[in-house]
Amino acid sequence: MDKLRQKILIVDDEQDICRLLEFVLVKNGYEVRYVHTLSDGLTTLTSDSPTIIFLDINLPDGSGLDALPAIKSSHPQSTIISISALDAKEKALANGASYFIGKPFTINEINSIVNSIVH
Repeated sequence: MDKLRQKILIVDDEQDICRLLEFVLVKNGYEVRYVHTLSDGLTTLTSDSPTIIFLDINLPDGSGLDALPAIKSSHPQSTIISISALDAKEKALANGASYFIGKPFTINEINSIVNSIVH
């Protein structure tokens, strides 16, 4: 896959996390958009089909964990990466996430997972 054409959506309520992910991913040639609420993420997904979705588990207006099955069903071509400070890896993977990254995470973790998806 040509990463220059790859769209990535980040759904996380932490501005610093969004900016860090955006910085790293844009620097590597990806098109990145981020939103801070589950409802904004779901709205974005009605008109866009990103290759990768970073989805926080704990959002102010709902649970990313609970939304995973519906997102996976409506966007089966998207790879969902759950991110959370909570210990929810098993639940996230069972609900449809392809990967789980615990907070705090490293830039190397992000690059490694994203590269494995697009290559």
